Amino acid sequence: MDSLTRSFVFLIGLVQLSSCLKGPKYVWPLGNTTVHREVMSGRDAHLPPTDQCFVFSDGYPGFPYKALTLTGEAGSFVDFYMRGKTDLKDLAVSVWVYPIGEPEGTLVNYLCETGNVIKIAVLESLLFVSFWDEYGVSVGATAVPELLVADTWNHLLVSRQFESGRIQVFHNGELVDDIDDDFPNKIPLPAKGSMRLGSSQKDKGDPSFKGRFACFQFYLATPSVEEVKASGDYCKPLKWKILPEIALETQAIDGVEKGCVADYVEPSDNPDVEPKECEVVDMGCLVSGVNWNWFLRKNNWKSGHRDTAYFNLVARDQIPSSSDPSLLGNFLAMDTKICSRSCMRIKGCQAYSASPVPLEERAESAANATTRCAVYKRVAEAPQALPGAVYFSMR
Repeated sequence: MDSLTRSFVFLIGLVQLSSCLKGPKYVWPLGNTTVHREVMSGRDAHLPPTDQCFVFSDGYPGFPYKALTLTGEAGSFVDFYMRGKTDLKDLAVSVWVYPIGEPEGTLVNYLCETGNVIKIAVLESLLFVSFWDEYGVSVGATAVPELLVADTWNHLLVSRQFESGRIQVFHNGELVDDIDDDFPNKIPLPAKGSMRLGSSQKDKGDPSFKGRFACFQFYLATPSVEEVKASGDYCKPLKWKILPEIALETQAIDGVEKGCVADYVEPSDNPDVEPKECEVVDMGCLVSGVNWNWFLRKNNWKSGHRDTAYFNLVARDQIPSSSDPSLLGNFLAMDTKICSRSCMRIKGCQAYSASPVPLEERAESAANATTRCAVYKRVAEAPQALPGAVYFSMR
């Protein structure tokens, strides 16, 4: 075989290898040009119901967009709903992350109806990776010390093999952990659920992650070392199947300039974790994006952009009339703090009242609601006497 023939065969081999590389099923660039849009199949992410405004900072070098910044505060996250028809077998998640300060908190949390499925978090400088089946049984775990570097870009990819249960962790393209533990093998994982970036969904005491995020990817395969190194190609428009058009409005919120998604519309596809019907609102309705969006739609309300709010007491044992034109609506709640937190997150709410629910009405409620919340678009007179009620206005 002459040198020209050898070169031609080698070139054909490279083309075949390139065409066989396994790419991600979903890619969310998370930049200022795409925000929540998914660019391979159109499975757009769901933004927090409290806020569709984000800080966009310098992105990963080579990616042609700025990076979305999550603040580590409650309500600063992005949700991705999965609706697969068959259980997950081989899989991988990949993300570029720039920790702001010492890395700490939950990076990725995938939750199904029965509990956690995947959790990747940094606690006390250890990167913890955990997998559970649909019954909450642990089917794989590992911990890698001192992995993510503060105030610089890190590429993290975690994969799990179905046949062996092997977990591999890659950092900046290099394999840093490869464990085939004693957990059961050939255990599929639920394909329907809610994946959250930047915050835990179930373990409310866990810290959220503060940092910049870019190019979150989900694979239905376990990438090879070569495929891990090539994964950044899918973060660039040349590989995208969809080129989104996003309109951002610049707003100053609490003294910080943010880009707000103009006319954000909740993705129309049915989420895989069905929302619970928040007829009686509890904390689960407030912290879960899908539940909160169900609640907003039910009441024909829109989400506001406030992260925090302060309230002044207007009256005790007195509330506005039920026919007052400032009334936006009312709902049952498990306790009074739900009223203030809801008002903070409902667009246009400037005041709220919290009234005790009579015992006979509580008995009719399956959730045993204790409080009736009413929200108002302005601070109105409070002529109606109602013992035990409180009426607050927003400062």
